[in-house]
Amino acid sequence: MWDRMKILNKGESWYLHKISFIVFCQVFLGLFATTTFAQRGAEIGVLGGGSYYMGDINLHKHFYDPHLGAGVFVKYHFNSRYILRFSGLYTELSASDSDFSNEFQLLRNNDFETMLIELAMQFEVHFLPYELCEMKRKSFTPYLQSGLVVYFSGSSQQPFGMAVPIGFGIKKNLSSHLVIGVEWCFRKTFSDYLDSLSGEDLDNYDPNYGIPLTDANMSKQTGFLYNKDWYSMANITLSYTFKIGGLGCPAYYIY
Repeated sequence: MWDRMKILNKGESWYLHKISFIVFCQVFLGLFATTTFAQRGAEIGVLGGGSYYMGDINLHKHFYDPHLGAGVFVKYHFNSRYILRFSGLYTELSASDSDFSNEFQLLRNNDFETMLIELAMQFEVHFLPYELCEMKRKSFTPYLQSGLVVYFSGSSQQPFGMAVPIGFGIKKNLSSHLVIGVEWCFRKTFSDYLDSLSGEDLDNYDPNYGIPLTDANMSKQTGFLYNKDWYSMANITLSYTFKIGGLGCPAYYIY
C-alpha cells in the first residue's frame, strides 16, 4: 500500500508542476509578445473564505475541517490577459486521526492544529480578454493562477516553508471600479511536517518530537515519507480597480 501511495503522489506532483510550468510559460511569452500596454491597470482588494489541509492525516477528503481565512491583495494588469498579483492571508489548519475510520489512523491517534500566515506572488492568466472598468464587453473571465508562496505555520515542526500554488477562478466587473471573484487554489508544500508527521522511522526522529524511542516504537512508521503536505483556500474576492496611464475608465469618457 505504501508503494502505491508513493507512486500516486509522485504522479500528482509531476502533473501539478507541469501545469505550473505551462502557466509561467504562457505568462512570459504573452508579456514579451505584447507590444501595447493600453490596458495597464491595478486592483486593491480583500479576500475571505475557507481553508483546509491534506496530508498524512487527511489523505483525500476535500474541504475537511475547514477554517475561516482572510487576506488582502494587489494586482498589476500588464494587459487584458496577464496579471501579476501579491497577496497575504491568515488562516488556521487542523486535522485528527479520530475523524477517520482507517485502522492505522485509529491506532496512531494523532492530531494537530496550527495558525498559518502566507505571503504569495502569483501570475494570473485570463481565458478571455478582460478589461478594467468595462461593463458591456470583456467584463468577465475565468482564469488560472500559479506562482510561489512562503508561509509561517506557528505550531509545526518546520514553521517556515515554501509552496507552489495552483488555482483557478472566475471574476466579473460589478461596476466601473468594483470586481467580484470566486477562486479555489491548492498549495503544494515542500515539507512533510506541516502536520508534524513524516514517514521516517522513529530512530531518525529528534527526541524533542515527543515520541518515546522504545524498542517497540523504533520501527513504527508514522506517515507517508513521500507525501508532502498540502493546504488549500476557497475564497471570495472583492477589489477596487483603476487604470494606469492613458485615458481613465469608460465612466469618465466623453463620447
